[in-house]
Amino acid sequence: MHHLCGFTASQDSAAMINVAAIPDPSMRIEGNNVIVPASVNAIVAAWANGVNLDRAQLQSPSLRRILNYEISPIAISASNPSPLPVNDKRMTPIILDPDEPLSCVAAESGAGATRQNIFVALGPGAVEIRTGDVRSVRVTASTTLGTFGWTNGALTFDQSLPAGRYQLVGGRFRSAGLLAWRAVFVGGIWRPGAPGFTTDALVDPDMFRMGRMGVWGEFDHNLPPTIDFFSTSADTSEVGVLDLIKIE
Repeated sequence: MHHLCGFTASQDSAAMINVAAIPDPSMRIEGNNVIVPASVNAIVAAWANGVNLDRAQLQSPSLRRILNYEISPIAISASNPSPLPVNDKRMTPIILDPDEPLSCVAAESGAGATRQNIFVALGPGAVEIRTGDVRSVRVTASTTLGTFGWTNGALTFDQSLPAGRYQLVGGRFRSAGLLAWRAVFVGGIWRPGAPGFTTDALVDPDMFRMGRMGVWGEFDHNLPPTIDFFSTSADTSEVGVLDLIKIE
């Protein structure tokens, strides 16, 4: 299990300045800081995009004891390109101190203010890849999304799930302005997620599919997860697939 959190701001600065933390109902946010939960205190993935983005760096007291974490490469674009450069730390996670503030600073080179978006997947440690009989099911949503914040929406499955219990082990979503998405499980705390894309032609990173980010969560066939979407625009149609393993 991992939790996807992030930072976003419209800024006009060639120097590195703080990017505001995205409000998150599953974790404590203090202004520009994400307060690191004790049970998911390792950086396992990170990515950043912005049309004029120059640099993005994660900072915390524990990181500063050695080196703050430079997110590199970055996506210099308003939306996620194909391929999207993701900093993959699944096998070499960076352990943070529980309850410390994690912040992000970024610099951009635009003539005026431009938007910077940074996402961080936090987990309990190194990712255990899940193997097995993975099946992908197409899902849709018709939620009107807010801009530059998480908007939750329910899913419609193209096929009925046979009765039983399932593990979510990856997925993909697209909508007109989608940058990221994450799954919300009934009764769960953490919200694992992945980059989002604007068209089906764009290729999602392999690490977020078919169990390569481990088990994201479990659910009964009649209590599927909903999805938090993070978009640049007020989209009204979301399409995706969920990678599932039937365990009961």
